[in-house]
Amino acid sequence: MSSAAGDAGDGGGLKPLWGGRFSKGPAGEAHALGVSLHFDVRFASEDIEASVAHVHALQDAGLLTAGETESLVEALRGIWGEEDDDIVVELPVQDEDIHMLHERKVTEALGDLGAKLHAGRSRNDLVVTDFRLWLLAEGVAIAEDAADLVRTLARRSRETADMVMPGFTHNRPAQVVTVGYVLAAHAFALLRDLERLDQWSARTSVSPLGAGAIATSTLGLDPAKTAERLGFVRPFDNALDAIADRDFALEFLSVCSILALHLSRLAADVARWSEPALGFAHLDDAYSTGSSMMPQKRNPDVAELARGKAGRIAGDLVTLTTILAGLPLGYHRDLQEDKEPVFDAAETLELVLPALSGCIGTLRFDAGSMRAASMDEGLYATDIAEALVIAGVPFREAHRATGELLKSLAEEGRGLRDLHDDGWSAFGLKDGASLLDPDASVRARNMPGGPAPDRVREQCDAIETAVDTPWS
Repeated sequence: MSSAAGDAGDGGGLKPLWGGRFSKGPAGEAHALGVSLHFDVRFASEDIEASVAHVHALQDAGLLTAGETESLVEALRGIWGEEDDDIVVELPVQDEDIHMLHERKVTEALGDLGAKLHAGRSRNDLVVTDFRLWLLAEGVAIAEDAADLVRTLARRSRETADMVMPGFTHNRPAQVVTVGYVLAAHAFALLRDLERLDQWSARTSVSPLGAGAIATSTLGLDPAKTAERLGFVRPFDNALDAIADRDFALEFLSVCSILALHLSRLAADVARWSEPALGFAHLDDAYSTGSSMMPQKRNPDVAELARGKAGRIAGDLVTLTTILAGLPLGYHRDLQEDKEPVFDAAETLELVLPALSGCIGTLRFDAGSMRAASMDEGLYATDIAEALVIAGVPFREAHRATGELLKSLAEEGRGLRDLHDDGWSAFGLKDGASLLDPDASVRARNMPGGPAPDRVREQCDAIETAVDTPWS
């Protein structure tokens, strides 16, 4: 059913479309509570297309002549004319939802013929048809924006495949990596989001039209042909499930929430790298802001907003989950609340993705600052321990010995670079000083998936191939 349910009145003192059972319309405050036209007007185009497909289904079933079908289709397509951009400004006050508005307009134009439009359908199956059509298009738009960001990350990763920097765990320096390696990691996370969107789309491309209110109809409609007309992969399997199911919306919000989480992690890295204390990167003026009071400030607002929006989208997921929890099968007016969280998540991602892509694309990395930070001797402790392993020392012994060496040097106020050849030899390594080189360190990690520049370039190749390969 629509965001406005079939068991309520129409308000405004007008004759309800279901008015035979009622002696009066709802109270004004009841009508105000139930109206959803202000947000489900987004489905205007989808609702017209679904109605046109239903008209053809009625003709196929022998319930409309070719002339009647032509008149109904013409009336439906003429409702908005060329005013699609101004729909919100011109919304009527008497209609609960977009479906009632369209049916009223067609009935006003065609009289009794217009009154035939709703045969064999309910707002229960119509709204979920509109919702799926709208969401499938939104999914494509979000996927395109996400793919653009992946391409930007791959390009910047390739450019910085040799640019050394400290890698962090627990927000503490861990091992030497490269900028390109970190950017590629973010890109792979987004590729999984694209895969999830593709899988979601396949499950969502199911037409509910023809399911009716709960149990189809006696009119001989063909849901499979209707599904084909609307571009769905297949029709519903069970009418009750078709009108009650909101898995597609819940899954969409889940995918959006994971995507937003990945964007927040990327944004967090950007914000941190651009901190003056680190100085690893500098934001372009177009993607940073100033302070209304402090003239010196250059704030990473795009990154911070992208980071913060993840919580908002997670909240949308929680909202819909809470609405759906415990609902018996069938349509319930609670489902009027299923759309706005989805609208919010989609709109938020469509704002964040291009802005973050622009931010990453124009980010200027400070190779000197990152190389200087990469000289931190602690970053090479694992290299030293693994060099002992290669020399035949069991790893746990190598780990302990390296830790003891670092501890004793620190107590003496010295560091690894203060060790001479005899000191390294006493430790068990002939050329330990050569391990304290950031470029050598990343080159040595040449396993598939590692940070060695050649491996990072391979990862870029894989990312670019994947993002430009159709998923389905």
